[in-house]
Amino acid sequence: MKYPSPSISGLKTIEKVSVKDQTLEQLKNYILSGVVPLGERLPSERALADALGVGRYSVREALKVLEAVGLVESRVGEGTFLTTNTGASFGRILGLSLTTWGGTIIELQDARKMIETAAARAAAERATDSQIERIRAELDAMRANMDRVQTYLKADFNFHRRIGEASQNAIISRFVSNLIDLLEEALKEAHSDSLPAQAEGGGTHQAIFDAIARGDAKAAGDLMRDHIQFSSEVWQTVISLTADTERESTSGDD
Repeated sequence: MKYPSPSISGLKTIEKVSVKDQTLEQLKNYILSGVVPLGERLPSERALADALGVGRYSVREALKVLEAVGLVESRVGEGTFLTTNTGASFGRILGLSLTTWGGTIIELQDARKMIETAAARAAAERATDSQIERIRAELDAMRANMDRVQTYLKADFNFHRRIGEASQNAIISRFVSNLIDLLEEALKEAHSDSLPAQAEGGGTHQAIFDAIARGDAKAAGDLMRDHIQFSSEVWQTVISLTADTERESTSGDD
């Protein structure tokens, strides 16, 4: 006698968590616990790695994300310090629940990673000299406006649009432009300007441009993918921190 198979629709796939993700979560909770006073130096990368039982690379990458969201700052030759304005950094994004926006932003970043990686590869193979110069102009504008968030972001977004145009594919160019338009709107709604600037910033823009300019399609695609992946990790951390803050606020009202 055959028995009907029971439904398994209620089960969810168990997600695999990487060592880097676990390291990031542990360091985030360590910082928010208040063990280290604001403005004070964190233990060294080696000490943190030993305490967590992970490699220094995982600690270093996690600290990069925490620096991008404004929890810590790295000082050359001195170490990594907690910032003193952590509350202000996240206060600006609590007006609109970033948990609500979170899925949208992360999905948007995921789509960007798929499409812009291909666009960068195509740009390296097909960009004209004038298109390369237009990409360079946006990069120069970013470099000249590091302390002017809105101007920096405008050049940053246009940097990605110009790469889409340089793919020589009108559909890919339109997809990239539309994704950047959506990202701009999402960030405006989140009322947070400096965090996205840091998330999208750094030396990777220069590396992406250099790969496109020399016609290295593989490097251009890989660098663009890694660039957007880092931005996604920053936003996931912001969302997690925001959710933690909201839970603490709710529990304090009980």
